[in-house]
Amino acid sequence: MARQGKGAAATNAVRRRMVAASGAGLLMHAVGAGAQTPRAGVVRLVLGFSAGGAADRVARVLAPELARLTGRSAIVENVPGANGARAIGRVTTSEPDGDTLLFATSAIAHPDNDAAIELLRPVILTSTTPMVLVVRASLPVNDAREFARYLAEHPETTYGSAGVGNATHLCAAELVERLRSRATHVPYNGSTPAFGDLLGGHIDFLVMGANPTLAQQSLVRMLAVTTRTRSRLAGIDHLPTIAETLAPGFDFSLWQAVWAPARVPAATVSALNAQFREILALDSVRVALADVGSEVVSGTPDAAERAYRDEAVRYLARALR
Repeated sequence: MARQGKGAAATNAVRRRMVAASGAGLLMHAVGAGAQTPRAGVVRLVLGFSAGGAADRVARVLAPELARLTGRSAIVENVPGANGARAIGRVTTSEPDGDTLLFATSAIAHPDNDAAIELLRPVILTSTTPMVLVVRASLPVNDAREFARYLAEHPETTYGSAGVGNATHLCAAELVERLRSRATHVPYNGSTPAFGDLLGGHIDFLVMGANPTLAQQSLVRMLAVTTRTRSRLAGIDHLPTIAETLAPGFDFSLWQAVWAPARVPAATVSALNAQFREILALDSVRVALADVGSEVVSGTPDAAERAYRDEAVRYLARALR
């Protein structure tokens, strides 16, 4: 809940500024006023996966900007395990003051999180990250079509993911299914350890969030992006889509969003949304996110809620197959 000023004069001054403003500008004036006399304590972006993955990279771009805007410390706290459930538990049991926030991925829509989602409320959909089909360099394939043929001939092929039911798992499983092939799933607590095993040759392929530095890795080979259209991000903009090479209509991406405990007042959620929208509007943030493989989305809490509902439908459809 937004905190009261120290006196009636301060409160009235804030109200006059709010009346004089409109829309997002109104909220940004309120944020600016708060930044002049910052509260003590730390703002935490709690993430349910290990450091180094797509969501972690985005969070670490946003956290310093959040600190600059609010005049407070802002940190990324990694709480991996149970496909994000441990991080959700960390946030839902925190004080409802807006200081402990869930930096969620698409994995929040997993059916196992149905009960927990009632204890959260959306703040903003921050960004989206295309995924890339990546194979170990020693796998004898050079493009997506050769990959499909290899998979058909080698049912013992293995693939990693950031966790059971994670979008990286569902995307790879759906691809294998669309190709009418078989492969063995090897789940990890995040894309970073999965990618480490891919580099080590312990698994054969992985679908993971795009990272322009992938092009510099000699031990892996990128074959295609999972989104319906080609990505414009540097380093992967040359890659074809799975939809155009293997499976028409195929379309998967990761998204990242901020959620707060459900008990956080609506006024605090509005102020948080305004803060993140101001951050995401910065050219420097847009460039920094592109550098780590993501694109800005921004928007209202309702838009974040819709993204969650759409993803939940996809998870349910997969579970019913």
